[in-house]
Amino acid sequence: MTAETAVSEAKPALEDKPLNLTLPREALQEDLSRQSWQLMGDAQGAQGKSIWGGSEKLKDAGINFNQEEGKLKIDLQNKHDTWLQLGALSYHQNRQANYNETNYGVGILRRLDDESAVAFGYYRNSIHKDSFYAAYHYTPYQYGPVKLGLQAGLISGYKALKGFPTPMLLPLASIEGKNVAVDLTCIPPLGGVSAVCAAQMRVKF
Repeated sequence: MTAETAVSEAKPALEDKPLNLTLPREALQEDLSRQSWQLMGDAQGAQGKSIWGGSEKLKDAGINFNQEEGKLKIDLQNKHDTWLQLGALSYHQNRQANYNETNYGVGILRRLDDESAVAFGYYRNSIHKDSFYAAYHYTPYQYGPVKLGLQAGLISGYKALKGFPTPMLLPLASIEGKNVAVDLTCIPPLGGVSAVCAAQMRVKF
């Protein structure tokens, strides 16, 4: 599956203009962007109450999504922390297959509060295909610099649904410093790919 993420209207030195991410392919726009937005908007806690505040929390964090145009805008001048996600390193349980374990990519993570964040991005996946993702991170437990919790969202590029976005609910451990962080997760067998653990680095804007 091929898809393209174009970054437009962004200037150096973090000017007031928001970062504008355009998702041009119709399938990606309809299946990943809209569904992930709805999924995050409908996230519920154990007692049926929103665990993060929905669209109001996104708006307060400077994140806006135009469903008709497929454009996501992130205001880099917003008070909330913004991180640049870099590629990941992965380790697969099946050592005989020719999996890609150097998963280059790029993404944006915007922290909503001390316990939650949203992330959007791209990486080259284990089966040498392009994957796009949209995820909500919820890490309510903290031990020193380590935050523990879950991430939920959608990811494209795997065989499970013929390359169309696949729902994900995964464990998440984040080791977060002042300007550098590492996110760790483990993924069960998915779309013909063996179980895998991965580490993704990010740096603060």
